[in-house]
Amino acid sequence: MARPAHTLYRLIYHSRQTPTVVADLDFNVRAVIRAAIRNNRAFGVTGLLITVQGYFLQVLEGPEAAVRGAYKRISSDPRHSHIGIISSEPAEARLFRDWNMCARALAPSDEAILDVLDAKGVFNPAKLRPQVALGLLITVADIQRRTALTALMD
Repeated sequence: MARPAHTLYRLIYHSRQTPTVVADLDFNVRAVIRAAIRNNRAFGVTGLLITVQGYFLQVLEGPEAAVRGAYKRISSDPRHSHIGIISSEPAEARLFRDWNMCARALAPSDEAILDVLDAKGVFNPAKLRPQVALGLLITVADIQRRTALTALMD
């Protein structure tokens, strides 16, 4: 039996940043975010993108057809290489509803997060179990929300 088109769906993928992206990471991530916000608003997709140690890790959520369409566009984007899906499944509720897209680069001060994920300190998203990848993305989203609230209060 096919799922209704409006069913909420969540997809988590990883990819390697190409040398062009790494050369000017801030510029390229801003370009990705601008395009993602425009496209995601139109199709009801929300999510979070993190960049760490030459990788992208992203969660997309929304209607299944829209999420799969977004992933298809990302898969053909020359800024991504070695792309792979960590998980792709129906979801009960949006966990990243605050953003049509948000991005965060994990700074050296965020190394404690990475150390928990990989005792060697080398981040390899291809080896992340789905629940660990989602947990990392939720943690980063929480940090992003707290940072935004702190900025509003200052």
